[in-house]
Amino acid sequence: RALDVSVLGGQDAEAIRSALADLERAVEVTLELGPASVPVPLLAAGGREVDTSAETQRLVEAVCELSDRVRLELVEHDAPGPWPQLTIGEGLVYRGMPLGYELTALVYAIIEARSAAPSLSAESRERLATLTDPVEIRVYVTPT
Repeated sequence: RALDVSVLGGQDAEAIRSALADLERAVEVTLELGPASVPVPLLAAGGREVDTSAETQRLVEAVCELSDRVRLELVEHDAPGPWPQLTIGEGLVYRGMPLGYELTALVYAIIEARSAAPSLSAESRERLATLTDPVEIRVYVTPT
């Protein structure tokens, strides 16, 4: 596929393509867009307001296009919510724009979601298997 250099940059696109080349299985990525429940203006250089939904869609589409094993589903909502929101594989949810270092986290989440062998140790998997109730883990990231 042709690289969308305007979104990722040629070097970044090649690095992502290489990282996704060895996916062992297909991975589903769902991008949900809509009005934000708590709108926070994001300003680019020069004071231009950034359309976070449009920019997130462009970036995620560019990443997903770099591998035939990554399938993107786009869901648009009319009701306000925590948009943009990405669901990767079977339950990894990422809210917000995956820019900067978060782009790396997005790529590795895709890789982890469809690796045949989990990266967790056997001991960790055994301990997790003893959980009886659902657990929600939230990791917060702020721009620096």
